[in-house]
Amino acid sequence: MIRIRMGSLRRACIGIFVALAALFAAGCTIPHPPCDLQQVVYPAGARLQGAPMRLGVIDASRNFPFDLPTALHRSQADLAVLDDVRWGHIEPEPPISGQHTYQWDDELAALDTRVRTYQQAGFDLLMVLRAWNIWARASAPVGGAAAAAASTPPRSEYLADYAAWVQAVVERYDGDGQDDFSGLVDVDGDGAPDPVRFYQIETESATGAWWQAQEATTATADYVSLLRTAAAAALAADVQVRILAAGAPAIDMLDGFPTPAELEDIVRNINPEVCGGLLALAEVLAAADAYDLLAVHSVADYTGLATLADWTATLAGEPVDVWITAASSAPALTGDPQELRVHPLYPSTGEALWQTLADESDPQHLTVETWYRAEQARLAFKKWVFAAVYGFGALAVGLEQDRPSLEPANLGQRDLAFQGLLDDAGGAGTPASRPVVPTLALAQAQLSGYTRVQALTGLGGGVHAFEFVVEGQPVYTLWYDDGESQEPGATEPSTAVQLRVRAPQLTMLTIPTRRDQAGPEVSILTPVEGVVALNLTETPVVIRGEWGAVFLPRVTR
Repeated sequence: MIRIRMGSLRRACIGIFVALAALFAAGCTIPHPPCDLQQVVYPAGARLQGAPMRLGVIDASRNFPFDLPTALHRSQADLAVLDDVRWGHIEPEPPISGQHTYQWDDELAALDTRVRTYQQAGFDLLMVLRAWNIWARASAPVGGAAAAAASTPPRSEYLADYAAWVQAVVERYDGDGQDDFSGLVDVDGDGAPDPVRFYQIETESATGAWWQAQEATTATADYVSLLRTAAAAALAADVQVRILAAGAPAIDMLDGFPTPAELEDIVRNINPEVCGGLLALAEVLAAADAYDLLAVHSVADYTGLATLADWTATLAGEPVDVWITAASSAPALTGDPQELRVHPLYPSTGEALWQTLADESDPQHLTVETWYRAEQARLAFKKWVFAAVYGFGALAVGLEQDRPSLEPANLGQRDLAFQGLLDDAGGAGTPASRPVVPTLALAQAQLSGYTRVQALTGLGGGVHAFEFVVEGQPVYTLWYDDGESQEPGATEPSTAVQLRVRAPQLTMLTIPTRRDQAGPEVSILTPVEGVVALNLTETPVVIRGEWGAVFLPRVTR
């Protein structure tokens, strides 16, 4: 976590809901939805009411589909997001005399292979359908490399073909015995092939980098129209599908629990077009009859999830189930480029840290890489907890592997280059897990399936503590955060906390942060006169006690 530095807010070019590619590569060149500052609604203390959260992973790559799913399932995630399924990759040529030719498993899509291998590994699937199609689109996206992959609405004469494609996708993977993919797998063990039930329509519709129209003023209305078309087509094939509307990503201006007044100051003092994303998101949310769930992204610190939940719930104005269908797992080092970040985590040292991480011949590479993987584990666990606490219905953590293709500085996406949950095995077998994988597995094993979760207060500044009720038993997770970023070699900040308990013994599980740890470090805590003394650091712990254990805080300062 990093404290808000208001002085740096006014130097940014883009604010809250900005597509990641736009943030990193194109500055203000991408056409964003128009803004009326007087219409912006700020967080008002609203809450999401999500059911117990699901953990997911992101299959953003078509590479090595036979090696990645099993390795990713070690995280105990049960949801896989099959990202970037493009119409133009599956139907690369227009229909002839009304006859469509779909290339389901062409190397650009590999959709059948991805569905089969991720189901075989035990995943339920969410598919992200995108209208990107060169021969069908009304206009090409603008914004250079940052928006080259943006979808645009199909020309009116091809809209029915788009609907036919959506219906064909859903029909192929719905498991009803009609025109089905023969490789569907029985995941849940009921004797029948499992269908794909979740479909997200586009990505980050409220920003301009992943969805554009011929005119920025109509982009959101055009998206809502496409959403309705896609939803009707999907339901025509399978009435049980659930449609996700594409919302927006949350970047680091949400971090650190900013007040509504601080957020308003940010929006008003950055480019006025920034607020266009907020108005666009509100317009998408208003089309509640066209979707079942809202998809958002999280690309910054875990603390930003609190504001993201509040702001989204406030804009919705009524209960809405929100899924985070893409979340970064490791901290951003460069905030690439710096001037587009509100408060970067490593404003003076991030560039050097990134360069060392990228250069395996650097004498400090192993030190920095070890530190970075520990930070990744900490961040992913905290995002899991915050997503659950603040009512999100799902959290899909990425990426599955590092992206060497994103290392060139001119692409402006370097912070995504080293987000992999797994090492790179180069297609030579199942890749090794990084510490973040057993850490997520720990969260799943100890906290998932909760029936209630609440924050615990009164433990002192910087202490984050939560009680989950799992199978009728209380399970606690705690950590300390002093609000400052820690660099390699630095001593973790800590605070002493005393807990008065009603249990003769407690078990403490410290999340794994090193490669040589296959699971958590286990400690037995024995109270002395009913008091357990803890030294909390930024590394989270999970504490379990027998039924009836009650934490009554007494803080040592």
